[in-house]
This record gives sequence, structure tokens and C-alpha cells, in this order.
Amino acid sequence: MPRARSIDLDNPFAPLTGLCELILVRHGEQILSKELSAKETVDPPLSELGERQAEAVANRLARTRVDAVYSSPLRRALRTGTRIAGEHGLEPVVREELSEYEPWQKFPADQSPFEVLPHEEVAAMFRDHIRTRRYGAFTYAEDGAEFRARVLRQISSIVDAHLGQRVVISCHGGVINAVLADALGSAFDMPVRVHHTSLSVVRGADTRRAVQSVNDFTHVLDFQTHVGAMNL
Repeated sequence: MPRARSIDLDNPFAPLTGLCELILVRHGEQILSKELSAKETVDPPLSELGERQAEAVANRLARTRVDAVYSSPLRRALRTGTRIAGEHGLEPVVREELSEYEPWQKFPADQSPFEVLPHEEVAAMFRDHIRTRRYGAFTYAEDGAEFRARVLRQISSIVDAHLGQRVVISCHGGVINAVLADALGSAFDMPVRVHHTSLSVVRGADTRRAVQSVNDFTHVLDFQTHVGAMNL
């Protein structure tokens, strides 16, 4: 096997020998509403559109060699990952560490932040988050540095366990951005707003990462024409 430091991670045509290729898939669109409590916002199911998106990405990846599928335990990601894995005769490997960042983690679990808090306060949080691309805008959130650290530990574990293989990870926008930000040396928490069921490809070996593509959602263009107001 080639020495890790001699492997050309930036070459998309290089064989997988000695490296792991990660296909990071954001889950399909979920069902969200302002009436949901903080706890309910953590794990909503896929919407009807989300099911179509999951089918489309599964069909697209059916033509690609996939050696393993990992997934967040949250329903929207696990459903998407299960659809993908089924095309390859696989079952998703579930990892808690791939769960999404929680902007309402410290808010009362049985209350809806969208109904309890003043509209302007909630709107200001999201405006600041979009403007700064950082999690610090969310007053009631989990710690952003701890979130990134637990995601990256899991990604490193997957890379080390699957050298020479291609792995699909069905997860979330925050998880994908943690990986991309680390690979690109970005201080932003959310450098890219990745679309539902988009593909972002990263190759890894030892502690090195190379981004091959980001936010490819061409497989949904035949049936999707817009994004819902709460499903960015």
C-alpha cells in the first residue's frame, strides 16, 4: 500500500488504494412547522418532497460502487440512508455522533420557540446566523466547538476503518459543513448551505482531507422548483 503522504487526495481519478472516499448526503426535506416544540424540531420525518428526493438520490447512487453506508439516527437521515443502502444490499450503520447540531438544545423541550419567543428575536437569530455563518447567533444552542469535535472524531473513525473504500454518510447540513470547514480550513460553522439530498465528496487518508465536490443536487431538478421557507 502506498505511504499515506504519497497518496494524491486531490486527484479525483486516482484509485481508492490507501484512502477513503466519503459521499456526504444531506437528508431529504423534513416536515417542519412553527407549532413544533423544541424537542419535536430535533427529529421530524421526511416530507412528501423529502421522500421523492431520497428516492432520486438513491437511484443516482445506484450506479456507483458503495462499500458502506453510515447514518445519523435521526429519522430524516436514516430514512434517506436506508433508501441509498437498499440499492447496494447494505444496511446503514447508525452513529449518534452524526446527529445534527441543535439550535434549541437549551430551550424548554416542551415549548415551541417560534410561539413563545418574540418573532423579532427568532428572526434576528436566523439573520445573524445567515450573515455570520456561525452558530454563535443561537442563544439556546449546543456548543458549536463541541459539535464540530464530535463530528470530526466520527469522520476520522470512518476514514480509518474504510481505507480503499467508498462510503456514503447520510446526515445533516451541520455535519456536512463541519467536515467541509475542517477540510478547507474555514473558521465558519456553515460555509455552504447544502441542499436536501445534495452530494458533497471528500477524500481522506490519515488526518488529511481533500474536497472533490460540494452541494451537487442535480438529481432533484426534474421535480423540484423551490425551497420551503422553513426548509433551508
